[in-house]
Amino acid sequence: MASVKYIREAEDLRLLFLGIFEGEESARYTVNPALYAEIGSPKVGDELSSEQLSAVKYADELYRARKKALSLLAFADNNERNLRMKLSRAGFSREMAEGVCSEMVSLGYINEKKQLERLILTEANTKLRGPSKIVPALISKGYSSSDIREVMHRLVDLGEVDFKKNAKSLLEKKLPDASAEEKKKFLYKNGYKIC
Repeated sequence: MASVKYIREAEDLRLLFLGIFEGEESARYTVNPALYAEIGSPKVGDELSSEQLSAVKYADELYRARKKALSLLAFADNNERNLRMKLSRAGFSREMAEGVCSEMVSLGYINEKKQLERLILTEANTKLRGPSKIVPALISKGYSSSDIREVMHRLVDLGEVDFKKNAKSLLEKKLPDASAEEKKKFLYKNGYKIC
């Protein structure tokens, strides 16, 4: 049976730390006050039913998964797929990782279209790569082909990406004195389809 060893309030008063003694082990769980009230507001020394203990453990795992997700998102852009993989590698269940990732998307912490805009602009205008090089690179990072193409077409339509101009700049920079055949091969290698 599990019993409550201690109850502490977090400094911001939005969380409670419950020390729970279970068998020979004790552990600290983080829960919100609403869940604490929902499970009957147990006092120090009270025994917890298996349902209460399960609810506490689930709430703690959800808290830790959200905290890890926010930490990963603060460190770098992550799309939903990559964040889900990182949470799974960190030991969270598949269902928990999927739920937290969906929550991060719904809250606007993950905006794959904005991420794609930045990545495509960098690949096209800074690295001077063509569409045939950009699309597979971004698919390998977990973005959908349709989203990549949609964002790329929008950027081209807005004039923020000009692949013809970029191809010309790439040739002037890398192969100014090459033959037409060498230029054609070089452009193809860098993602530009030449007819």
